[in-house]
Amino acid sequence: MRNYADVPNLHTRIHAMRSRLFSLRDYVLMIREPETLPGHIFGIQDSTEAKETLFEEQIAPVFNLATAHEQYTPFFIAHLRQYEAHNAKILLAMAAGHQSFRQWYNIGPFASLDRGLMEERLSLDDVKSLLAGIYQDEAFRAISGYRQLVVHLDDCTARNLCRSAELLSGAAAAEFREMLLKRLAVMTLIWSYRLGVHHRFPQEKVRFYMDRFQALYGGRAWYRVGLEQDALTAYLEQKRKDTGQEPSVAEVEHYLEQTYYAWISRTFHRDFHSICCVVSYLWLLFYQIRNLFRIIDGRRYGFGADAIIRRMICEA
Repeated sequence: MRNYADVPNLHTRIHAMRSRLFSLRDYVLMIREPETLPGHIFGIQDSTEAKETLFEEQIAPVFNLATAHEQYTPFFIAHLRQYEAHNAKILLAMAAGHQSFRQWYNIGPFASLDRGLMEERLSLDDVKSLLAGIYQDEAFRAISGYRQLVVHLDDCTARNLCRSAELLSGAAAAEFREMLLKRLAVMTLIWSYRLGVHHRFPQEKVRFYMDRFQALYGGRAWYRVGLEQDALTAYLEQKRKDTGQEPSVAEVEHYLEQTYYAWISRTFHRDFHSICCVVSYLWLLFYQIRNLFRIIDGRRYGFGADAIIRRMICEA
């Protein structure tokens, strides 16, 4: 027997919202005619202000879902906290003395961090204490390195998503875990490639984080990483054969994200009433927001239309 997302009208609302997400054709139009960008941001010269305004307009429907369907509120909050993790990374970067864009994700009444914290000149210990309290994880206090803190923050965000599955049972819980494990596998490969290639971490240190992932999420998660790694290896080999060069970190990340997008888009249509459509919509919206930001940034840095289009993660 199927386990449905049995909240009145939730799946109907989600399907209607999915139908309003942008297509590649829409993105191409926005790139060529920026006055068609949503959120009334055309004319805002500051790109950070434009993106913050756009984010608030795009994320508002999720606020409405979270408040309208109270039994699922923790699930929606766990998803929204992924955006707030970006805010935490800003505070970590500032405290560690790293350059960071000061773009803030406003998740409204569900926020644990206040934008005013950016003006308080917090030390790294201050931020670690703050995060230890928010995530109820004392391990933050013992970590000294900035990049290790960022990785641990991603771990905590993923664990919050895992805990939100406790709201579900039966087939719905199994479907949610499948979607989450695939996402975790993609993020693990992105981090391992980023640490090893971009940050030039020694392989034993990269392996430490991979082993930590296995310890946190178990054998099934590691099996999923293996499947994604096999696909990535095939992609890398073909790319090297075609170009004679090692793919860049950006190319690898785009491949992994595009693969996940295609899978999550198909999963949306698995069952009209299933939890799959709810989770899939949230991720599809995540990618839409990212695409819109890339259009804003692409125009800011003078990229050509074709270069911006190639960075879109969407259906062809």
